[in-house]
Amino acid sequence: MEKILLPFIISWAAGLILVPLVRRIALKLGLVDRPGGRKIHTKPIPRIGGLAIYVGSMVGALPFLSESSATLGVMLAGTFVFLIGFLDDLLDLKAKIKLAGQIIGCGILFFYGVKISVMTNFVSGQGLVALGLLTYPLTLLWVIGLTNTVNLVDGVDGLAGGIVFIALATLIAVRALTPQMQDPELMNNVMALSAALMGALFGFLKYNVFPASIFMGDSGAYYLGFMTAALSVAGGAKGSILFPLIIPLIAFGLPIIDVVFAILRRYFKRVPIFQADKGHIHHRLLNRGFTQQQTTRFLWMVSACFGFVAILAADIPHRGIQTAAAIMLVIMLFLSVFYFIRHSNNAKKNE
Repeated sequence: MEKILLPFIISWAAGLILVPLVRRIALKLGLVDRPGGRKIHTKPIPRIGGLAIYVGSMVGALPFLSESSATLGVMLAGTFVFLIGFLDDLLDLKAKIKLAGQIIGCGILFFYGVKISVMTNFVSGQGLVALGLLTYPLTLLWVIGLTNTVNLVDGVDGLAGGIVFIALATLIAVRALTPQMQDPELMNNVMALSAALMGALFGFLKYNVFPASIFMGDSGAYYLGFMTAALSVAGGAKGSILFPLIIPLIAFGLPIIDVVFAILRRYFKRVPIFQADKGHIHHRLLNRGFTQQQTTRFLWMVSACFGFVAILAADIPHRGIQTAAAIMLVIMLFLSVFYFIRHSNNAKKNE
């Protein structure tokens, strides 16, 4: 447990100290996100909160990491992608440059052997199938896809940070409950890094929930998305695609579904897939009359539902835990529906 609790606590404390410091620096240097266009905030807000998340997570994780080539690869690649996002926050890089940077980050992962190389034989239900050359495009698609998914969902105060926090908590829970499926040499490092990310993010959310006084920016969104994807691959199950891909896919179900519908929406409208619009789930809730706080809380609740589904989908050899997860899922579903109906009706009354 110390590999989880201590990195979390140290990173949390570091985040609480670093976020106000980074905010003051950003205001002094004019590194702010100004209102206009699709943006819903009404005043300039510092946009380099990712710097505090990055430094805070490293401060919390480093004392608890053992020597590991894969861990080093994840940290170097994550740092590189963070720097690409940070440069974008400063200079507003072109999309092609940012994508190239993310591909290079994946190249670093490949160099250190972090990749999805085998999968379960779903035809027979037993044994493994080597992915061969498919290893690289599958890993690339997963890592880059999740990196940009987190960035795209970062549209309401506290939303992206809360969703990532819930997903990371889900992945840590599944790892802790399925030690037989993990690589023991990597598990402690992956748990420490994941907990440190959660701690730094928890400290950041204190200043990022509505009304936000700082944004994570592309540096924070890219770093969180890339690290979560890379850690799911690096700490993946021995001989199964279950943890490297399936469980994280379910845990991040809400933003992934949102992005898939966004791609389809833009495709059928014959507009560029990467062209921003106001059709995301959080935009639709705001248009329905939800406040930013209500939107964030409701989507956090929905994300928690996906988290419980991910736990149920995992091969956890304990019926009590599975039963508890099922009960919590039903309760959370009920609360989510009740919350949505209640605030939808209130919004109609206020029209």
